[in-house]
Amino acid sequence: MSDVILDLSGQQEYMTKAQLKKVCPLAFAETPTNPEVSGKYLFVNTETIVDDLDKLGWQPVQAAQRKSRGKSTIFSKHMVAFQNPGIKIKGSDGDDSYPRIIMTNSHDGMQAFKFSVGIYRLVCSNGLVIADEEFSDFKIKHKGYSFEELRGVVNDAVADLPNKVEVLNTMKQRILTEDEKAKLALDAMLVRAGIAPGSEKAKEFNYDDATIEDILQPKRSADEGDDLWRVFNVIQEKITQGDFHAALTGAKVRKVRKIKSFEKDLKVNKELFKLATALV
Repeated sequence: MSDVILDLSGQQEYMTKAQLKKVCPLAFAETPTNPEVSGKYLFVNTETIVDDLDKLGWQPVQAAQRKSRGKSTIFSKHMVAFQNPGIKIKGSDGDDSYPRIIMTNSHDGMQAFKFSVGIYRLVCSNGLVIADEEFSDFKIKHKGYSFEELRGVVNDAVADLPNKVEVLNTMKQRILTEDEKAKLALDAMLVRAGIAPGSEKAKEFNYDDATIEDILQPKRSADEGDDLWRVFNVIQEKITQGDFHAALTGAKVRKVRKIKSFEKDLKVNKELFKLATALV
């Protein structure tokens, strides 16, 4: 990771509204999905945010919504990720990245629009690096929403990109020992399982050496190395995308599959990045 470069002609594929509606119809809801919302609730659907971010140069590249439980539509949380083709983080050896704005919303009258800023790596399928501490979250309440407020928070996020790049550069300079790499891989598996590393419950989970070795094995030569940035990306890709085998010591080997819930994926990504930056 090195520089933030503006005004590039991006080659990424962006979603049309028709594609977005097919994947995430809740983004186009015309009324609150919760009939018990307060009369003070100002309904602003996600489509409005999509249109307003498009005016600022940010276009949707990914979307998902929570599956409804039974016949209820109150569980309507959904996510849309946006990318700006004119903003790119130029890395060494073609390891380029794009900043992303990840918006989550719910039309149930109980939550504000929530935005997170992350970094998407182009060379692999996991891509996303995100954390509360270094990549600040910001919220906009439905009540009183305005385009000017959205533009302000987006501009602030873009202006802070050089600081985010510096965090990644610092990770690249930190060389890990074999023990540190193994512990990071183990803690990552705990995070995926919803167990806090260092807790009493974590002491009951000890994955065998073959599992740790599999997690730490890069899928591509560009990720080979002992610096924190590359080790973190190897682990993150394995933990979020799955497709490897794992076993607790003395237990049956099982195949780890891809995380399918967008809420769990965002949560795990944040926790993994916290683990990694704690080693800087």
